Amino acid sequence: MTKDQLQFTAMAIFSRYRWLKASEVMLFFFNFKAGFYERFYSYFDTQTIIRSFKAFLEERALAIAAREREVR
Repeated sequence: MTKDQLQFTAMAIFSRYRWLKASEVMLFFFNFKAGFYERFYSYFDTQTIIRSFKAFLEERALAIAAREREVR
C-alpha cells in the first residue's frame, strides 16, 4: 500500500461514514486483518476495503437491531 492509497482509502471512509466512532473503524480493521471479509489478491485494492466495510456495516446494523429487540 502506498501513502497515496492509504490516504485515499482513509478519506473515502471518513467522507462517507464520518458518523462512526473511531472504535468502530478500529474494530472493522481488526476484523478485516483477522480474515472475516474479502482478501487482497496480489495487490492492494481500495475497493476491497470499501466492499468489506459495507459488509461490516450490515453486520453492525443487524447487531444493533438485535440489541434493540433484547432491550424491549
